[in-house]
Amino acid sequence: MEDHNERSLQDQPSMPPPAPQQQYQEQSAERLPPMKPGNWLWQSIVATILCCLPLGIVGIVYAAKVDSLYFNGQYDASLRAAKKAKMWTAIAFTIGILYLILWIIMFSTGNMPAYMENIIEESASGYNF
Repeated sequence: MEDHNERSLQDQPSMPPPAPQQQYQEQSAERLPPMKPGNWLWQSIVATILCCLPLGIVGIVYAAKVDSLYFNGQYDASLRAAKKAKMWTAIAFTIGILYLILWIIMFSTGNMPAYMENIIEESASGYNF
């Protein structure tokens, strides 16, 4: 009986075990998390202060979520929050720059004093100044 078992083991092609180094690399690659995305927090704060308050606040909210999601192992959600923080921060910066350009154009063409007087006259509450 033993001869039969030995013969059947010899008939089967033997495969060498995987190299220990390769096995270690595969295991460590499975355990490594992806790189943490940038959270865009300081950019969102600057956009909130200097450019557009409401949209900058939305950017800050998403930026604050990035780190907590990443460290809780929710890597995809962290990446999505980082992309949304970047988007809202970019929108806030763009609106702030367009607003600044509009004011510069109105000052340089001389329309700003008339525009400001019109705002004051329309918002007056019945008092004559």
